[in-house]
Amino acid sequence: MKGLFICENLQNFILERGILRGQVHSVFKNACNIQCDDLFITLLSGGKKMAPMSLIVEDIKQVDFISLNIKQGVELEININEIFCAELNMFIAIDNVKKWCSRPEINYLNRFENHLLENIKIIGQSLKTSSKLYGMGTLTNMIAIKLPELELVYFPECAIDECFEFIVDRFMNFIHAVIKADMDGIGDIAKRVIGFGCGLTPAMDDFISGLMMAYIYMGTYYKLNLHQIYKFNTKIISSGFQGTTKVSAEMLKHTSQGEMNEVVQDLMAAVLNFHDDNEDENHRNIIKSLIEVIEYGDTSGTDTALGIYVGLSILINLRYRRVWINESLCGYKKKHLL
Repeated sequence: MKGLFICENLQNFILERGILRGQVHSVFKNACNIQCDDLFITLLSGGKKMAPMSLIVEDIKQVDFISLNIKQGVELEININEIFCAELNMFIAIDNVKKWCSRPEINYLNRFENHLLENIKIIGQSLKTSSKLYGMGTLTNMIAIKLPELELVYFPECAIDECFEFIVDRFMNFIHAVIKADMDGIGDIAKRVIGFGCGLTPAMDDFISGLMMAYIYMGTYYKLNLHQIYKFNTKIISSGFQGTTKVSAEMLKHTSQGEMNEVVQDLMAAVLNFHDDNEDENHRNIIKSLIEVIEYGDTSGTDTALGIYVGLSILINLRYRRVWINESLCGYKKKHLL
């Protein structure tokens, strides 16, 4: 077997430390998670999209990590040339892999806000017709009801039931804290919702990841105070790691710093990079990229997309965006936007 692509951050850690030794944390058909001290590394089979701290592996046939008899607790060693498992006599050559960057490359071809607003609306309408909304769809509806100024699409098939009743108030407290940029209180407020949902990455965590990514992209688009946005993201997740899974905690760490999987990068590029002369093609690219996000996991992709949708909708609203305006630009912005 050999590696095809490696996350640049992972390669840098290997170069810095020389040898990484770890144990298998969890195994799936198309993914294998490895815990190496403070690092959490994911091996992916060919055809999957890249993610932070991941490496794509190929063989003559599609790699199936379960059929390789990889079990939880099996020890592996990683160096700059290979991944080696003595117990299974397994080698994966990684000396000729291509690098992939988990941080977004944002090159806006145009900056007209009316185009961006239209693109956000396309996400909302496409989510309504194309996605699995039984994760965070219901709670997104609560935002639509309580904050109509965001003009969110309402998903009529998502009704509040007893599974959601206990979390509704906590969730809306979290949303209000995000909107107000409550730097001091957000950690404790987010702690009460992080981990809500099932699976390796609970629905709420996927939603929060999408929201944090949207803030970073919109912060770049509007030239907001990115230092404060990154700091706020870190505060959001600061107290919640004990309430969620290891896989989800790692995801939250990465997304808080603007590192996200390839399908989300593609969606954000489609939303924020647009051509005046081919609006239909722009819209098709958004829908295509959104569908790829939705297909990620069971409801994880949809829940992430909902978080992105809400985050975009908050920061395109001038009233809520003002709190993030750089102090150096504040006088100019207020003078010209009031």
